[in-house]
Amino acid sequence: MAKRCLGILTFCSALFLATVVGGGAVGGAPPGAQAATPAPGGYVVVQTAGGRTQPQTAGGQPPTPAQQGFEQLAVPPGKTVDQFLAELRARPDVVSAEPDAQVQAANIPDDPYYLQQQAPYLTQIGAPAGWDLSTGSNKVVVAVLDSGIDLNHPDFAGRLWQNTADAYSDGIDHDHNNCINDRYGCRFVALNQANKNACGYTSSTPTGQVSDDDIGGSRGHGTFVSGIIGAAGDNNIGVTGVDWNVQLMTVKVLDCGSGPLQIPTGYISDVAQGIVYATQMGANIINLSLAIDANAPNGDAPVMRAAIQYAQAQGVIIIAAAGNHTPGSSNVGVGYPGAYTEFPNLVTVGASDNLNGNSYADYSNYGPSVSLAAPGNSITSTIRSDIGQSNPYGTSNTEGGTSYATPLVTGMFALMMSRNSRLTYQDYISIAKAAATPVSGGPPNWAGAGVINIGAAVARVPMTVNGAALHDWITDAPVGTEVRAEVNGVTCGLTATFAVGAISRYALRIKSAAEQAGCGAPGSTVDLFIGGVEAQPQLEWGGINVDLGMPNQDFTTVSPPPGAIVVQPLNGAWSNIAFLEAPGPGATALASLPTPWSAAYHWDPLKVNVQGLLGAFRRFIRGAPAYADDWNPIQTYDAYWVDAPAVNVASLNPNPAPGRVIDLQKGWNNITYTGTSMKVSDALAQIDGKYSQVLQYDNPSQTWLSYLPGQSRRLQGFGGLFTFKVYWIFMTTPGSITMK
Repeated sequence: MAKRCLGILTFCSALFLATVVGGGAVGGAPPGAQAATPAPGGYVVVQTAGGRTQPQTAGGQPPTPAQQGFEQLAVPPGKTVDQFLAELRARPDVVSAEPDAQVQAANIPDDPYYLQQQAPYLTQIGAPAGWDLSTGSNKVVVAVLDSGIDLNHPDFAGRLWQNTADAYSDGIDHDHNNCINDRYGCRFVALNQANKNACGYTSSTPTGQVSDDDIGGSRGHGTFVSGIIGAAGDNNIGVTGVDWNVQLMTVKVLDCGSGPLQIPTGYISDVAQGIVYATQMGANIINLSLAIDANAPNGDAPVMRAAIQYAQAQGVIIIAAAGNHTPGSSNVGVGYPGAYTEFPNLVTVGASDNLNGNSYADYSNYGPSVSLAAPGNSITSTIRSDIGQSNPYGTSNTEGGTSYATPLVTGMFALMMSRNSRLTYQDYISIAKAAATPVSGGPPNWAGAGVINIGAAVARVPMTVNGAALHDWITDAPVGTEVRAEVNGVTCGLTATFAVGAISRYALRIKSAAEQAGCGAPGSTVDLFIGGVEAQPQLEWGGINVDLGMPNQDFTTVSPPPGAIVVQPLNGAWSNIAFLEAPGPGATALASLPTPWSAAYHWDPLKVNVQGLLGAFRRFIRGAPAYADDWNPIQTYDAYWVDAPAVNVASLNPNPAPGRVIDLQKGWNNITYTGTSMKVSDALAQIDGKYSQVLQYDNPSQTWLSYLPGQSRRLQGFGGLFTFKVYWIFMTTPGSITMK
């Protein structure tokens, strides 16, 4: 059977190949079985025609490499790789068949050293300045495709990504993701004679056995790389990663060190599977501190292209090592997968010599695909804690390697994502390149845009805001309305509203001071303008560890407050308005109402009605004897109903002082709002949970408008409370509000 079978077309073609050609892929043992499997003489990667025509999956995403028909097949006993390839390539249903090239770790660290050696190179690339803005977030997931990780290392406590859906040890794939018991990640290491002998592997079945078993001089290549990215920082033990709080997903694609010089090795198709797995399981960034020899004839593998494209479609950034060469060698080209230039989500990393001013490190491969460079010499990180070291930390040798430059770049991207989790991969990569320190000297394009500057990159991360642009918290601004962001009068962001179905939205990118002088910096106030009118609320540019990605932020322009004269419209029938004159008896207090009118009614929630319940109107009847009236005297800010002609009532603005308290009784209350105009939920925050509905009677249209707390804006009749407007509030329990 095929090693991985996803989709019936792939499964059927795999069975056909295995039957006719006389060989099948490794992994025939039942999932979870530990029976030893004979090690094949090699592997090939084949793509069948049925998979090539796979349509896009739901949501418009491209199919995975497996769905495209890519399979890893073991070379049958008694055949060479070339013989098996010739047979496969002769078949009409085989699109491509290539040897499965082996990858290896770009470099290994030697003798262990300790924390004191980190500061020189981290300072050179601005890490402390980056930490002033972000020390990382556990919402960012970095997948490390390497030799595994030391799951028990103290500097990874609380930093290991976990798949809670399959956190078991029972040999069952509980979440059906084709990896058994992958609590901390998954192992994709194809069995061969070398790793069977050196590492004791017995099966190619993907499982959650991701512990770092590197037996070479690196003392745990994957553990070392992982520590550079995300060893816990500021915890008084060991070393610090670039990102102090990131979640590390472990994807083991390199063996224990079965290659020459005990360097961990693996197959390119396993790396491709690891990329797909990491993408499907939610990784934001993938670190590949590995490479195929630049001169390897099978480095450019279609299955790897498919995997990178799959990650690209999901917005995942892949950080890959450029690879190393012996100084003086002519074999200097970038190794795959870092050699690709056509994938915009792929960042290839060269090494700088941080012991010599971050000049070109003479072992670092170079070429057109290199995007950035980072220090590669004498890097200190975590090593395996199970090999008898008194302190599980070490320092790489002075010759260095791109394996260790790469995770420094990965850590930088993790910090950038922590600073704003809402950018696209294109945004992050563009910012990183713009912030890099240009280089001079050395061979062509050894550093791409330059040596990374973590502090500058994190500082350049913009604020992004999206949501609805409104008027009075309820009405959408017309499509095409300008939305502008200013900091101290400097325009730092500009966009226009756009249609989303029946509503309009905006999406705004606001520059930082590092990108444009005078723009956002921690503590800055950001003012938004909709159609040239200042909107509410203001934003504050967040400080350390505040995410600058702010989705679903609605902003609104607000009708201006009343001036010296307050005008209230009447409709010729019953109107609900506020009494804004000086208090007094009805005959004089209501004398300014336009005539003719017959009666005015004021709701009293404490008056006993005819049914013996609380809540009834008090009245003043024009021209009636005094005993007929029970609304007397009339108080300023009383809300009332009156049947007066359809003209406007004009009153001098009483300019209410802040602090007026309104006591609200259980049931309906009719009030005059005298606070500053604001969103309903904010205006009534003091009685949150105590009211179930707010009503407003619109006098001109003679209609009731309703507001229900928690209901969608599109279903509300109004969105704000406005100065001197009259509202009905239904209280489920008594409360009070103080006018602000």
